[in-house]
Amino acid sequence: MLIGFIGTGTISAAVIEGLQSLPEAPEIVVSPRSEAMSVALSTKFRKVRRANSNAEVATADMVFLGMRPMHLEEAMTGIDFGLGQIVASMVAGFGLDDIRARWPRATVCRFIPLPGIARGIGPMATYPAVPEVVELFGPLGDLFVVADESNLHFGGLNSFMSTYYEMQRALIDAGMAAGLPEADARGYVVSLLGMLADTAQRTPEALFGKLVEEHQTKGGLNERVRAKLLEAGWFNTPAAVLRETTSLSYKKLG
Repeated sequence: MLIGFIGTGTISAAVIEGLQSLPEAPEIVVSPRSEAMSVALSTKFRKVRRANSNAEVATADMVFLGMRPMHLEEAMTGIDFGLGQIVASMVAGFGLDDIRARWPRATVCRFIPLPGIARGIGPMATYPAVPEVVELFGPLGDLFVVADESNLHFGGLNSFMSTYYEMQRALIDAGMAAGLPEADARGYVVSLLGMLADTAQRTPEALFGKLVEEHQTKGGLNERVRAKLLEAGWFNTPAAVLRETTSLSYKKLG
């Protein structure tokens, strides 16, 4: 199966990196834009080649659309897909009904990857379930086949990435304020958060709710810090911000 990518930005590049890490890496053809990224990918991977045009990529068996929404019309002008082809859109705001209306003969779906796919880790979401897409990406992280298109972004949870690193930076700054060298503060925070994430990954669903209590002692620092943050409403803020921000974004995209 030949896989094509129209739009070779950061996310497309991450998906290609992940695919090329598979034991049986697929043959991939990428669009010429962006030039720097498409050249870099075709140079790095033996099974990736750079096409001369988007129309050439569109002849592949499975085609991923990875351009920005404002570039969709220009990139896809004059391009059609037929029976037997699979089209997976990674374009924000390009709904399934729009995709089906545009290419009614193709098998279509939406696919939302995150940067960790390059290393075979992290969540991905798709709708509806296209067997070839599910089989292809199953080994490259945690693939969620959602029951409804509206759940593809998981209520905005995938918009928490930069916020996580801002929190990480704040903890590093707190360590430095306590007199630690920056390298030690950074190393400790990264190790600590990595340990906690690994513990959560390894914890069975039935025991997940006990993680909070298991990671604090009565009257200890962990409990006292958490209590202060609870009192300040700190844990209510993410949900409120996500509701407000994603609601505005979806209205804008619609």
